[in-house]
Amino acid sequence: MEISLNIIWMAAGIYLLAGVLKGTLGIGFPTAVIAMMALFVDARTAILLAIVPMIATNLWQVLRSGQVLETFKEIWPLVITMVVFIVIFTKTSASFPHELLLLCVGVAVAIFAITSLWLDPPALSPKYKLPAQISTGLVAGVMGGLASIWAPAIIVYLSATRVDKEEFVSTVGLLLLIGSITLFATYWNTSMITMELTRISAILVIPSIVGFSVGEKLRKRVSNELFRKLMLWFFLLMGLNLLWRAIGNMSGTGVA
Repeated sequence: MEISLNIIWMAAGIYLLAGVLKGTLGIGFPTAVIAMMALFVDARTAILLAIVPMIATNLWQVLRSGQVLETFKEIWPLVITMVVFIVIFTKTSASFPHELLLLCVGVAVAIFAITSLWLDPPALSPKYKLPAQISTGLVAGVMGGLASIWAPAIIVYLSATRVDKEEFVSTVGLLLLIGSITLFATYWNTSMITMELTRISAILVIPSIVGFSVGEKLRKRVSNELFRKLMLWFFLLMGLNLLWRAIGNMSGTGVA
C-alpha cells in the first residue's frame, strides 16, 4: 500500500513513544509499534515498517550493554533454534490471514502477561538449560516469523533464570537483534518488503533512537521489581488491544 506523508508523521510520533518504551524496558518496541500502526495501515505493512528500526534499536541496545560475546556464549542454542524457525515461518507468513495473526499474537501475549503478573515461573535448574533454550527458540522463531513479535517466549525463559535488570536488557537485546536481522533478510529475499517501505522504515530509525535514549535514562531510576511489573502490564495492554482488533475484524465491525 502507498504510505502518505500524514501517516509518516503519525508514525514518527508512534516510533518515538515505542523507543521510550524500548529504552526503559529493553523490549516491547515491535509490539507497541505494530499495535499502534495497525490502526492506520494493514497489519502486514505495520510489521514491515518496523523492521529497520527494530534492527537499529536492538543494535544500539547491544552496543550499550558491552557484553556481546559473554551473552552469546550463554544463549547460542536458543539463538540458532530461533533463527531457523524465523526463516521457516517468515516464508509462510504472507499467506497467513491478518486477523488470525493478530488473534494468535494477542492470545499469547495476554496469557503470558496475566500469568506472570501473579505467578513467577519456576526457577530453571541448570540441567534443563539446554532443552529450555531450544524450546524457547522454537516458540520465539514461530512467533517472530509470523508476526515479528518474539519477546514473550524469551521473557519467560529469562524470568525463569532470574537475571537482573541489566543482564535482562543485554540478553534480550542480542536475541532481538539477531532475530530482526534474520527477519529482514528473509523478507528481502522473498520480496515481501519493497524499497519504498525500506526507505520509510529507515527514516523512522531517527525518532526510535531518540526515544530509546530518553527511555534509557528512565530505566536507571527504576528498581528491578518495578521494572518487571511495568514490563508485564505493558504486555497485557498490548495483548488485549491485539485481541480486540482481531475480534473486531473477524466480526466485521471494523474495530481496527
